[in-house]
Amino acid sequence: MTLRDWQEEQLFILIREATNTEFGKKYRFPDLQRYEDFAETVPVSSYDDIANHIQQLKEGVSDLFWPGSINQFTVSAGTSGEGKHLPLTTKRLEADQRFMHKIVWSYLKQRPNIFRLWGKHISLPGTLNNKSDFEIGEISAFTARRVPWWLSPFQLVSTEKLIHLPFSQKVDRIVEKAINKDIRVITAVPSWLLTIFQRVLEQTKADTIAEIWPKLRLLVCGGVKLANYRPHLTKLLGNSDADFIETYGASEGYFAYSDALQKDDMKLVIDNGVFYEFVPHPLPDLDSLSIQQAIPLWDVEPDIPYAMLVSTNAGLWRYAMNDIVTFTQTNPPRIKVVGRVNDMLDDYGEALYSYEAASALRQATQSLNIEIGTFTIAAQLEKKETIPHHIWFIQTYDSLHTDTLRRLAAKVDEILGRENRHYQIRRESNALGMPKIRTISQQQINNWLEVRHKQKAQGKLPHILREEEDINFFTAHS
Repeated sequence: MTLRDWQEEQLFILIREATNTEFGKKYRFPDLQRYEDFAETVPVSSYDDIANHIQQLKEGVSDLFWPGSINQFTVSAGTSGEGKHLPLTTKRLEADQRFMHKIVWSYLKQRPNIFRLWGKHISLPGTLNNKSDFEIGEISAFTARRVPWWLSPFQLVSTEKLIHLPFSQKVDRIVEKAINKDIRVITAVPSWLLTIFQRVLEQTKADTIAEIWPKLRLLVCGGVKLANYRPHLTKLLGNSDADFIETYGASEGYFAYSDALQKDDMKLVIDNGVFYEFVPHPLPDLDSLSIQQAIPLWDVEPDIPYAMLVSTNAGLWRYAMNDIVTFTQTNPPRIKVVGRVNDMLDDYGEALYSYEAASALRQATQSLNIEIGTFTIAAQLEKKETIPHHIWFIQTYDSLHTDTLRRLAAKVDEILGRENRHYQIRRESNALGMPKIRTISQQQINNWLEVRHKQKAQGKLPHILREEEDINFFTAHS
């Protein structure tokens, strides 16, 4: 089968399933015979387009986008605004389980000795909330609840207990129980994995995690870009041969995973209840997405940033994700997640996308041999008589001298001026000053997440800070 065959098969499985829903009747699903019919008939949608229908689903209305009633909803981490509530169907949960099985079998092909993993497993899922007529929570909480029975004896802490605890208590409970156990596998967002490592080392006074968990073999990470954390996690692990697997999942679905331990891109899963389309980026915003601009998976090209649309077995149709991906290869498709559609800093006409900022920072730190984790940027105008500038808060693992930070800022400024025309014009015209760089720690990020009520399994620091109170928080703590 060709790539088109695989994906069209998924599309028409979805279409046949939803033929008798209100959405299927409205857009004449029985008349659709090929992808081009679907693309010409069904509009691209954003969350705002379906928010009212989500409320109807919560009130018990059935057969809107997907057959039957829906009483489970996933909530996004809310890094691009307030949390969004998306429908969760039985078909979607079954697809999520298949996705997890693909990861396991892929790993065992590369590391055939299953007894490497024969010990205790740590999982850090999100939280579920029970409403009167429905459940709502992070997708990791729903998937954790469906862990196969035969995996239960390996779980350090029952996932059923964890998903109902406040997040700070989850971490405390795990650290308390894990220190003297034979831990083999940990599944967590990289930032929380770092927090667990730091807490364990602080409590035990050990130098490396290998001293505490010498047989730790596998770290499964998602939700936050692993590359930002992997160097320091590796350093904290010490003399360990633990493997990393990265997954790309969201409230809308699970899409890709690292199937090759030595590669830093991910395999896009094309046969698991998701039909993909892509829109070349940059675009002004999600509202500018149009039917004419979207292309199917089989027409993408390498190294071009794309916004992603998904149609899924949770009843999402041509739904605009907020992520930007690039393809490292197209057949079979492999991707990297490089940024967010709405992550653009344009307070003073600089039109700086977060993925451009990430690329410039990566190049600058590599040239100066500096190791960092994640980062966030804000635009700041301190006094009326001064010009605005960008302030960068970068997560570091070692203290950096003031002069080093100045050299890093100059290098970032040089790279951005070379690669972003809008930024260069503002700098040359003295409409934007030299950027400033401050350092922050993972604990400070955790404190901010708590203050902002974003302390969740997939809670993360956005790459763009827009609120003055957030800028003030990190300025005061850096």
